[in-house]
Amino acid sequence: AEKQIGSSTKMIYDTVIIGGGVVGLSILHASLLAGYNAILLERNPDLCDGASGRNSGVICTGVDAPSGSLERALIRDSISRVREFCAEHNVPMRECGSLVCLWPWDDHPDNDDDCDEKKIDEDDDNALVTKSPSSNDKLERVLQESHVAGDNDATLLMPETVLKIEPSLSPQCRGAVHIPGEIVVDPWLFPLALATHARELGKQSEHGHKIDVIQTGREVIMDASSFDAKEGIWNLVTRRCEQDNDEMAFQTKSIINAAGVNSDLMQKSASSVAKDIIQPPTFAARPRRGQYLVYSAPPNEFPIRPIQPVPTDRTKGIFVYSTLYDQIVVGPTAKDQLSRTDDEVETSVAKELAAHASRVFDTPMGSSIVQSDADFDPRIVGEYVGIRPGTSKRDYQIQIHCHANFITVGGIRSTGLSASLGIGRHVVQSLLCSIVAPRSEEEEEEELTPMHQQLSTFPTPLPDVESLVEQYHKRGDGTVHIAGHVYRVTHPLTRMGWDARTGIASGK
Repeated sequence: AEKQIGSSTKMIYDTVIIGGGVVGLSILHASLLAGYNAILLERNPDLCDGASGRNSGVICTGVDAPSGSLERALIRDSISRVREFCAEHNVPMRECGSLVCLWPWDDHPDNDDDCDEKKIDEDDDNALVTKSPSSNDKLERVLQESHVAGDNDATLLMPETVLKIEPSLSPQCRGAVHIPGEIVVDPWLFPLALATHARELGKQSEHGHKIDVIQTGREVIMDASSFDAKEGIWNLVTRRCEQDNDEMAFQTKSIINAAGVNSDLMQKSASSVAKDIIQPPTFAARPRRGQYLVYSAPPNEFPIRPIQPVPTDRTKGIFVYSTLYDQIVVGPTAKDQLSRTDDEVETSVAKELAAHASRVFDTPMGSSIVQSDADFDPRIVGEYVGIRPGTSKRDYQIQIHCHANFITVGGIRSTGLSASLGIGRHVVQSLLCSIVAPRSEEEEEEELTPMHQQLSTFPTPLPDVESLVEQYHKRGDGTVHIAGHVYRVTHPLTRMGWDARTGIASGK
């Protein structure tokens, strides 16, 4: 659709997605697949430069999400399609399952790595672990919740079985629940596949000029925007970051707010623009920092399956797992903070992570890369912090404001990667379609040129990792070039693996 503005034409989009993390990219991808004329705006120069660029790369099955929650439902939908998605897009993955292990220190809260950060809600019937169940009860409850969540193949393993399949673990393990459906993926290539296919789907033209459906480095100025309630059209004002005089307005029938840790602020600003139509957010952001410590993994001496503790009602706890790049990762922690941007590594937390890994492997592991430090460990290859978009609620905060054609996708905590495909489908097929009707096939054919009509919804797979690594080193600026676009490798795990050429980046 086009609207005359002076002597020029201006595209009216079906929807504009705000936020270029894995959730925003999944919504864009699902929108384009459904036939919507959609575009994504990301204020940072690079995609996935926030929480999505600091996750674990472990796709979970939802056992720790509250029973009956939207979060669990969307994780389950996503996990049912993630293997096919990875195969079609050539995203590396390892189908390995995970082990929820019980340790002696689980019976002693004073020694818990995360004890200072826990806030147990005693009135919450959905809490996965109560304050003082017996050891056997803890694993039985995890097994029961796994079956309720849909992991019918989850099984209870005795300690000797755990050590047989994961001999690098400490013999102090008291047993585990094996959840076979969980997967380790490359945490950067997964959202990259969504971006490259979205751009492939979204090729469009205005006066013969290509319009990229992903606009990075462009910040939404909601306070300067407006909503025409009569026409049902938003005039969304943006500016190029760090260039105050470079403003551009996007006209759209709807807005999808996927601004991550700032989604509450974005909705608050929108409620000021569309007064009495959009309500202020009913949730408040609680930025939650998760710190990780990364070691190089000795050949054949690392766990194949992610090792996780019995989860609480607030956090999955500290994982120990190996990546596709032969790294051992310990983390994340879960610490609430006021700052939405402070991602500085804390030395004291690194020591806690190293202590946790030392207990899990029953071998000393240090926390510092400084040779003069007493806690120096040459195996450390890096560390990083991610700011997860926690909220005051225990479930995802996905809300629709029908009279203003505004959707907020907030509260997507640490399970954003796991649930991303499900979130994209839910937002588009359950919410967006109720406020903006998809274009008919006849309308699409009228707007598409013969070249566009030949496009297929089937993706062009990503280049293989070996060729991407070669290009990455040849370019020397931290980027790769794919299908006419340059992408910066924003995730530390992928970047560390590519820098060192380890694991699947070794070419072996």
